[in-house]
Amino acid sequence: MVAAQLFNQQKENEIKTIYGSVTTGTNWKFMRLSGQIIEIDLNEYFINDVRKILGILRSFIEPTGN
Repeated sequence: MVAAQLFNQQKENEIKTIYGSVTTGTNWKFMRLSGQIIEIDLNEYFINDVRKILGILRSFIEPTGN
């Protein structure tokens, strides 16, 4: 995420928030990087709740309306 942030800054394409996820394939965790602050969702999501996982991923790309 930091590498993506630096890459975009060097290309003068600064992105306010960068989202990330880690998965084993069945277990998922999510985080976001805003500036120098990383927020880590301490919850662990399981593949049997695929709707929740897809909802989180979808929230990464949907405009917030701000």
